[in-house]
Amino acid sequence: MERTAAGTFLYMARSRLVVHLTGQIRACLDVLDDQQIWWRPNEEANAVGNLVLHCAGSTRHYIGYVVGGADFMRDRDAEFAARGPLPAAELRAQLDAAVAEADRVLRAFDPAALLTATTRTPKPSTYLQVIGLQLTHYAAHTGQIAYATKLLGAGGLDDLWRKTPTH
Repeated sequence: MERTAAGTFLYMARSRLVVHLTGQIRACLDVLDDQQIWWRPNEEANAVGNLVLHCAGSTRHYIGYVVGGADFMRDRDAEFAARGPLPAAELRAQLDAAVAEADRVLRAFDPAALLTATTRTPKPSTYLQVIGLQLTHYAAHTGQIAYATKLLGAGGLDDLWRKTPTH
């Protein structure tokens, strides 16, 4: 890690996204069965499965495509239209692939380029803005996944925040 504010930001963003938050999502998938993963309280609500697909899709888009320059065409509507039964193992594989890509991109990203504008977003944004947005977006959905898992009565999530590695 480069000992600058920019280097520290990249390290923190990578460790939160790749290790800590994704660890929480994995812990939830570990205690839910396929029926619980695709449960929804009403038709307008998202199931845990949708949120996992959305976390994978948004990470591949914002970190892989926008920041890393990967060739990726996202189908955001499909992330929310899915009704299962996509098994937990397949959801985890999609999430793991997205997170592995994010890990590679963020490890290789030059901290000096964080304030550079990207042309891969609809409105002007810097790489710092894109990474920060994805990190907070991913964190919000991770919280939704953890909350839904607790509502479903799945055990083993006590002190989830404290039990998940940060680095």
